[in-house]
Amino acid sequence: FQNDQSMQDMQIMGGDDLSKLTGKVSFLCFLLLLFFMFSKDIVGTGRTMKVLLHNIGKYKPKMIKVASLLVKRTSRPDGYRPDYYGFEIPDLFVVGYALDYNEHFRDLNHICVINDHGKAKYRV
Repeated sequence: FQNDQSMQDMQIMGGDDLSKLTGKVSFLCFLLLLFFMFSKDIVGTGRTMKVLLHNIGKYKPKMIKVASLLVKRTSRPDGYRPDYYGFEIPDLFVVGYALDYNEHFRDLNHICVINDHGKAKYRV
């Protein structure tokens, strides 16, 4: 993201050779690869997860499960829904609890919506 817009380019880093996972029961962690259980902070459009799951699917794991702290409520019918999630939130840009806006607000110990004044002040 730059400001509150997706940059549309995606890179999968650290997963150069996942062939050791072929045929294994797997759980994925988005930030740290643990067994193959994905834990993602927020699912919006689901674009990131769709690409990631497609790439991991090439190695034919027995099972893939995805967990997310937040899922955005959207009107898009093609949105990805994780297997497990903590909270469903409105389709607004949120910060805090490791979610940032241009590298700001990541250290808040709560999650909140950033308003237009905050977006303008921290815009890059």
